[in-house]
Amino acid sequence: MKNKLSFPLSFSSDDEYILIVNNLDRSPRRTKTISLTVDDTVEEQPATDCYFENIPENIPELDSAAQTSSLHHVSIQARSPDTGALVSESKPDQALLEPVRYFNLFVTDGDLSDKKQYTRLEARLIRQSARVAIYLDKQQKPEELAAGLVSDLIAQLENQVLDKINRECGPIRDIDGNGRFCILLTPWLSRLQGGKTKINGFVRPSDFRDNVAEPFSNHCDMLYLNSALKPGHQLLDLLSHEVTHAAVSSIRTAGGHSLPDEEDWLNEGIAHLMEPGYTNRDYRISEFFRSPQSYPLVISDYYRAQLWRNHGCRGAVNLFLNWCNQRQTNSRFARRFTHHRFTGTDKIEQLTATPFPELFRLWSLDLARQSLIYNTFQTDPNRPEPLIHCGRFILAGPAFKDWNLSDQNQTSLNIASTASGFLRLKSGNLRPEKRMIHVQGFPSMQLTLLKIQQTPQQVFLHAEYSSSESPADSISEFSEFHLRCSHPINSEVESIHLEFNGAYLSQIARQPQKREIIATAAPPIEQRSGLQVDKLESCTREDKRVTEFRVSVPRTSFEGKMEFESLSWKAILISETQQRRVAQFEMALPTLSPRRLAKSVLESAK
Repeated sequence: MKNKLSFPLSFSSDDEYILIVNNLDRSPRRTKTISLTVDDTVEEQPATDCYFENIPENIPELDSAAQTSSLHHVSIQARSPDTGALVSESKPDQALLEPVRYFNLFVTDGDLSDKKQYTRLEARLIRQSARVAIYLDKQQKPEELAAGLVSDLIAQLENQVLDKINRECGPIRDIDGNGRFCILLTPWLSRLQGGKTKINGFVRPSDFRDNVAEPFSNHCDMLYLNSALKPGHQLLDLLSHEVTHAAVSSIRTAGGHSLPDEEDWLNEGIAHLMEPGYTNRDYRISEFFRSPQSYPLVISDYYRAQLWRNHGCRGAVNLFLNWCNQRQTNSRFARRFTHHRFTGTDKIEQLTATPFPELFRLWSLDLARQSLIYNTFQTDPNRPEPLIHCGRFILAGPAFKDWNLSDQNQTSLNIASTASGFLRLKSGNLRPEKRMIHVQGFPSMQLTLLKIQQTPQQVFLHAEYSSSESPADSISEFSEFHLRCSHPINSEVESIHLEFNGAYLSQIARQPQKREIIATAAPPIEQRSGLQVDKLESCTREDKRVTEFRVSVPRTSFEGKMEFESLSWKAILISETQQRRVAQFEMALPTLSPRRLAKSVLESAK
């Protein structure tokens, strides 16, 4: 691919284009910049080094198979333990469990290969079943655990998770020979990396290797869990995810046919694939969709790339591997995946029988089509609806960056390695026109161009700070926003949502706020928020309807939250036929000055 290229575009009043820019460079944290300029001089020459993808002009009639393909999840069904293989080949009643065990745990922000960065902790056996043994860190008492946690751990592992992972991926080897899978509950997981990191659970592949010395291996088939966990659906998603990691580690370290360690992006992707719900991935998918160009897909080592627990990266691989699974629906994808002798892109190419550059292009094309489906009402009400509600978050597909060629003669986009950027090219002129697009890119870029047609069925959202919002000191307890939603005449705004963005925000900090506009029923308590919404006006302009709102957000939602990166507004639109679509808009965080609790002396004297 050359660094520079040019291609002509013809615009009519309803034409738009989506330019997909992929960065195929596989070096972690290597962001590239693409710059584009436009002029009116069009030479009669075909475009080169671009892939043009024609799609139907009637966007609402796009193939509905793309609507949920990247969000498919595998359902976990209960199964009696005696219908599946045991975790261990030995009989549980022949193995005596140690009442006390010692475990080594990496707890600092230092070098993983430095023994001094590990702590040795003592744990006591507090519960066991036919295939599970639960140990609790000695520094915590059993009565300090959440009510029902230990019982739920046993029940979910024995009745659902172990059998499901064994069937889909493969069995977990009994490394320590006691016939049971070990769970270590410890409060250390709330203060890892010297107290900077809190996680719910993890599996360490080295624990499954006999040839790795302590403290780098505990020589045990085990899972580390945060002792602050609570029972419920979120626990089931977590166990399904982490036990998949245990199966992958077990399979790839089996003696006699040891396989290379799974690259981190694939290890996380297959674990997400096994989750029955969205509690462990809804916020990650939302973060990736917010800024798809920012988050690499292919990362062999998250920790060394300084992308460990990066939500956008995890959302990317979740969607990608689910999409690959959907392309191989009848091939037992998960089992072939976990037992494959390769890892990385070589594995994916063999599993899908597609070179990675082409596979990546097809996936990014599917993502672009999803976004178009999310913000365009269908003319056929019988077609399946896209998945809008994903756990606690609202999905609207990957965000497009708009480039109006009539207003700006240039634009640019920064794209991370193995990431995709989406540019929506449009012209404000009503008369037909021809433009020449000039691209200054990079050797590893891949371009795909889609021509689409504007339709009254599309929905758009714009948000800005209210004109009353002043940078001066304020006594107001709220920040005010002005939202403008453009939507079909036969639809109306059903609800407004505010999400807080950030690649490393905790689930609690990311919790979206919501306000119903159409009061069909009182929202559940967990959905109530501090948002105050006033409908300003609604008017019809040509073939569209424009509805405006003033939204007040408590200033306390922003104060002291330096890890926030931006805000995302989303509006759900509902049509007369009960179809729902989503419009989204991202904006910068407010610059808040200190609030004054009272007027100054000079002001009071006036």
